[in-house]
Amino acid sequence: MMHSFDELRIRRLELLKELDELEASVAELTAILRAPVELEIGEHADQRDRLAWLRRQHASVLVVLSETERALLGFGVEGWDD
Repeated sequence: MMHSFDELRIRRLELLKELDELEASVAELTAILRAPVELEIGEHADQRDRLAWLRRQHASVLVVLSETERALLGFGVEGWDD
């Protein structure tokens, strides 16, 4: 499927926003897991599973973002990363 330059720029901005949200969630959950607060065993396991899921999502967004930026480079237009 071929995308237009403008569609790719919009998608890139959406991915950057999603990446920011994921990074904030990972940081928040990491802080919770590192806090000296005792969590129930099941709750701790659930939080660790959620953190692993968030990290996988983060990696997926990075891959899609990279491919989107590569496609934008193919247009040879300067200023797409403004």
